[in-house]
Amino acid sequence: MADAKRILAVSSHVVHGYVGNRASTLPLQLLNWDVDVLNTVSFSNHTGYTQWRGDRHSAQHIREIYTGLKMNTLTDYDVVVTGYIPGAEAVREVGAVVQELRRDNAELGREVLWILDPVMGDEEKLYVAPDVIPVYESLLPLATVITPNQFETELLSGIKFQSASDIKKALCILYDKFGTPNIVISSAVAADDSKKEEFVCAGQTRRKNGSLLQFYLRLPFINAYFTGTGDLFASLMSDRFWTYYTAAKGAEGDVPDAELPLVRAVEDVSAIVQAVLRNTADEVQKYNIREDKLAAETGVPRPEPGTKERRIRDMKFGELRLIQSQDKIRVPDVVVKARFDFA
Repeated sequence: MADAKRILAVSSHVVHGYVGNRASTLPLQLLNWDVDVLNTVSFSNHTGYTQWRGDRHSAQHIREIYTGLKMNTLTDYDVVVTGYIPGAEAVREVGAVVQELRRDNAELGREVLWILDPVMGDEEKLYVAPDVIPVYESLLPLATVITPNQFETELLSGIKFQSASDIKKALCILYDKFGTPNIVISSAVAADDSKKEEFVCAGQTRRKNGSLLQFYLRLPFINAYFTGTGDLFASLMSDRFWTYYTAAKGAEGDVPDAELPLVRAVEDVSAIVQAVLRNTADEVQKYNIREDKLAAETGVPRPEPGTKERRIRDMKFGELRLIQSQDKIRVPDVVVKARFDFA
């Protein structure tokens, strides 16, 4: 068996469920990664339940944990992946940690890739304080790959997605503003797409000659509510991009567009995430059937939609089915391929 690759995952932690580092660790371990986790919050459960307990960790706490790793020469990582970080000061400190870690490894001849998920919000809602935005903007130029969702892309680019051409325009603006060589919009739907049966995963990568390639995948909507998908996407991107990037580093000449590391990584990651979501949706459907049958047999109705009790039960049974998806994580079934005919 090949030696384990080493990754530092910086994100949130929950005791129950699969978001943040809990959504990242198992998939990465299944893919032969030695995963070190630096938690930015420690909660009982994710905030979608509407009630939780726990603490947000300070910039000082993050620095202390990293200092302990460095004291013991435990920072020889291949990749760093960063997700949810609470507050501008903590985001700034994580940026400083990653830059220090990369400098230290560069002195030893080791390149450390940074997969940065700028977690700021979703579905028109900002999760963080407004002063977090300029801190992320200062860090995006330093990342190897960034994985914003639609809301974050619109926020950073200033472009609302009214049509497919706006997605392409936003990718250009992000590169012009930040120069990040690899950008993936993990999910996007243009306002003029009235059917809403599919969503787009779009990417942009810089070729060896400096030119830019834009591409996209059209993927089916799965009609269910999920949490942790962005965390899962970023962690899988860490594995797949590193794999294809390291393989391509020694290649002679130009790499065909369809074989570029980011293109292949997005195809693999999208296939895995779709498989996990289908498994999760199937389990949720089975749960709903069981609950309806039980309610009919006992005469005791299920909690009404919109109540706290219903919300908690829906969140509990809607957690990502990672354990049940191990085979698909290890060997993705890539059906949807990247397209290069961006409007």
